[in-house]
Amino acid sequence: MPQLDPSTFGSQLFWLLVCFGALYLVLSFIVVPRISKTLATRAETLESDLAAAETFRSEAETALQAYEDALAEARGRALALAQEMRAEVQAETDRQKAELDANLAEQAAAADVALMAARDAAMAGLKDAAADLVGDIMEAIGSDKASDGDVAKALDSVAAE
Repeated sequence: MPQLDPSTFGSQLFWLLVCFGALYLVLSFIVVPRISKTLATRAETLESDLAAAETFRSEAETALQAYEDALAEARGRALALAQEMRAEVQAETDRQKAELDANLAEQAAAADVALMAARDAAMAGLKDAAADLVGDIMEAIGSDKASDGDVAKALDSVAAE
């Protein structure tokens, strides 16, 4: 094996130092700075993205709170409007019911007056018819015709009972 030949150790060590030195210089002045720059850029981008994400999150929370406030206000207005409409409908219903009740009471009173007048007229006609009927019956059975005053007294006493 030529690597283990002691006569070539000097040249092998020289080239080993040259190669490692060149590799060290290339790595330390070219590769490592580029990698460091890339890592630093990545870190800055990551930090700015995280800051933007935090800003967006706070804006979203603010927008959500504003939405919830607007929604609560709209619900309150809708509830108030519904209650107001319910009250208006109830008032209109009560007004119409009172108007109808008054109209029905007026019609009932008018019908009652008409019924009383018809009853009084019928009763007056009934008294006259009953008096005529009593007179006719008494004539038919052959008794003397009773006076109109006696028949009226008899009919009044029967009507009073």
